[in-house]
Amino acid sequence: MNFYTDQRYLLEEQYRDDSNFAARIDLHRRFSTNPEPWHRWVFERLDLAQEADVLEVGCGPAWLWRENVERLPAGWRLTLVDLSPGMIERARQGLGDRADYCVADVQTLPFEDASFDAVVANHMLYHVPDRGRALDELARVLRSGGRFFAATNGGGHLQEIFALRSGAGDPEFVLETAGDELAVEFAEVELERYPCDLEVTEVEPVLAFVRSGSWPVVEDAAERVRTEVELRGSFHVTMSTGLFRGRKP
Repeated sequence: MNFYTDQRYLLEEQYRDDSNFAARIDLHRRFSTNPEPWHRWVFERLDLAQEADVLEVGCGPAWLWRENVERLPAGWRLTLVDLSPGMIERARQGLGDRADYCVADVQTLPFEDASFDAVVANHMLYHVPDRGRALDELARVLRSGGRFFAATNGGGHLQEIFALRSGAGDPEFVLETAGDELAVEFAEVELERYPCDLEVTEVEPVLAFVRSGSWPVVEDAAERVRTEVELRGSFHVTMSTGLFRGRKP
C-alpha cells in the first residue's frame, strides 16, 4: 500500500480527524528555523483582488485561513472542500460562517464551470490517485485568468525523520517535477521555495510525528534522536517545501 494515495487509509485512518495532522503541525510550529510560519507565508503570496471567490481543496482543519483570519479581505468568499467529513467539521468549528464547506473528492468537484477566481491546493495533490483528472477539475472550475496555488515538498524533505520509519512509500508529486504537471493546465507556472529547516530539541515530538503517519518506527529511533540532541544540541531536520503559482489561460 502507498500511504500517500490509498484513499481508504487516508479517509478512514490518517485524516478521519485532525489528530494526526496536529502532531505534525506541532513539530513545525515549535522547532521551525523560519520565524514566519508557513500559513502566514503562503497567505501573503495569494495575490488576489479584494473581491474574489476562493476555493481550497483538501482544506483539512482550515489552518491557512484560521491563522490569517484577521487579514482576510471582507470580499473574499471562501469555499472549503475536503474528502474527510471529520476535517470539514474541524474547519467549520474554526471558521464558522466565514466560509462555505463541502465534503467532496477533488477528482469530481460538485461545482459549475468557471465558479472561482482562485484555487488553493496546500500539500494535498500528492494524496490524489489521478492527479491529471484532479487538475482538469481544478482548471474547469477556475475562471479565465483565475489564479492557481499548489504547495508540495521536494526531494530530501524531512529525510532525517523518514529515516526513523519503514514501509511508507514515497510521494510522486514533488517540487522537482510538479511544475511540468501543472504546466499542462496552467500558464505562467512559477515556484517559490519556503526557506526553513527544523532544529528539534526534544525526542518525543519527533517520535509523535513518525507515529502520526501510521508508519512503523524503527527500534532505535528514540536513541538516534536523543544522541544527536545530546551531541549537537538539536536533532536537525531538512525541509524542502514551496508554493507553485499559475494562471488559467
